[in-house]
Amino acid sequence: MKKFIILVPIDFSKSSYVVLKKTLNFAKKKDADIHIVHVVENPLFLKQIDLDSIKESTFRELSKDFPLLKKENYHCISGKIKVEINNTAKILDADMIIMGKSGETHFLNELFMGSSTKEIVNYAQIPVLVVKSDHNLEYQNILVLTDLSNDSAKAIREIIKIFSNSHIKLLNLFSPPLDNKIDIYGFNEEDLLQYQSDLEKKSQKKIDAFLDSLALPKNINISASAKKSSLSPKSFKEEMADINFDLIAIHAVQNNVSFFAFDILEHSDVDVFIVK
Repeated sequence: MKKFIILVPIDFSKSSYVVLKKTLNFAKKKDADIHIVHVVENPLFLKQIDLDSIKESTFRELSKDFPLLKKENYHCISGKIKVEINNTAKILDADMIIMGKSGETHFLNELFMGSSTKEIVNYAQIPVLVVKSDHNLEYQNILVLTDLSNDSAKAIREIIKIFSNSHIKLLNLFSPPLDNKIDIYGFNEEDLLQYQSDLEKKSQKKIDAFLDSLALPKNINISASAKKSSLSPKSFKEEMADINFDLIAIHAVQNNVSFFAFDILEHSDVDVFIVK
């Protein structure tokens, strides 16, 4: 049986070491293999010293803090970061990528998420866990945004496979189609409240039916709810304040991660799992 394989991009910053240390603990509990990739993107370095020498030097540096790492599990490659990380994942048949939030520059310490992270997340063909918080990679409650599609169902099964001991909280966001025509149409406040209540009940029935259609084993800890939302990333944190979660999971397709997902990834205080 194939072992679970995790790929960790590293830039040798202190923060990237933090991510690697967390991943090693996570992998040990999952009996998974870890591979590390460092991408030399600047061609000027290769004019001064060859790639094999860079690999030897960087592995020695890495071994100072992680002496148990196997050399054959360390990959030093030149090229574009997003391309080479994706290619390495393909060659290794990796199951997921775990990385910090700012890619190749400052990882956890950067105020805004760097372009490297966005490019890797968008280009990757496998799930990407973006580490944004200080705690270990152990999640009690995972908030999973779902659009109730077949692709979302597939993503949910993937999440359950990786985080089988967590409480999976499916959430379908709905937004009432209300605009400035409400007053013109003659809706009063009571009508509006009734309309929103009916819409919430209808949305809850849909996600309940969706959960039933997943036909998951009874031992899986999973719940489903529908919630009114403005669908604005800026309001997302406030709107989710009454839900307890320490990881948020979002389904996406390769090369088409939505602006909504990227904005959540940018502003989330908790780790974010992008499932392809």
